[in-house]
Amino acid sequence: MDVESIPEVKMDRKKEEILRKKVEEKMAGFGKRQEKFWRPLFQKLKELQLVFRKYVGRVQKIVLDSERKLKRRRVTTSEAKVVATALLKEAEAAVEQKDLELAEKKYIEAIRLDPKSQDAYFGLGNVYLEKSELEDAEEAFTYLTRLNPQHDGGLVKLAEIAEERGNIEKAIEYYEKSLLVEDSKATRFIKIAELMLSIDNADTALEAVKQAVELEPQNPKYLDMMVEVSIKCGDKQSAEEAFQRLRMVNPENQKLDVFKERIGDM
Repeated sequence: MDVESIPEVKMDRKKEEILRKKVEEKMAGFGKRQEKFWRPLFQKLKELQLVFRKYVGRVQKIVLDSERKLKRRRVTTSEAKVVATALLKEAEAAVEQKDLELAEKKYIEAIRLDPKSQDAYFGLGNVYLEKSELEDAEEAFTYLTRLNPQHDGGLVKLAEIAEERGNIEKAIEYYEKSLLVEDSKATRFIKIAELMLSIDNADTALEAVKQAVELEPQNPKYLDMMVEVSIKCGDKQSAEEAFQRLRMVNPENQKLDVFKERIGDM
């Protein structure tokens, strides 16, 4: 199958160029400290080019089959979308009832009627996750982010799947891309920090924690982590700053005395 000939793929080549330009614009607008953090995080992203798999996967096959059937039936787009919307509601109801098989069926029927329904792909991907079918879930979310490279939910799900598979660097890349879409969620920065620590990249982890603290300066969990990572990096100034803020926010924290001693030994 020549995936490069698929219209969506050609269109996404242009979208990727736009996405890369957004990275550069965002980089240019950050201060020195933010730039120190974002530059290593997005270094790989600038060169990243996602492509479809070189085989016809389950979700991809559904899409191609549906497009052919719609052409044969000559169903109008408006008619198909009306029915697809009803099917999505039925699928959501099936999920609430824990009937994953029925939900899967309804989502697939919706996709067959509306191959570009982002809600259908997202719902289908979540159903596959519930069924522990990671490969099919990944394909559904990948196709979704092909339709919409800025689909925040799809990017996060792909990050979670990559992490579950032990592909930490890929998980970080997806979280980075999600931050391009929504950079005001401190939890994303903390997640990147945790992943960076897991691959012994404490310096970048510290910058990620600092970003989280800037977004939520009164969060004791983030301040605690900033102290810990600062000590690990040997950054006494950052450790002292985070310690003082943590002391004010959470004076009952039982780790304060230990932190004070560790910082004094730096």
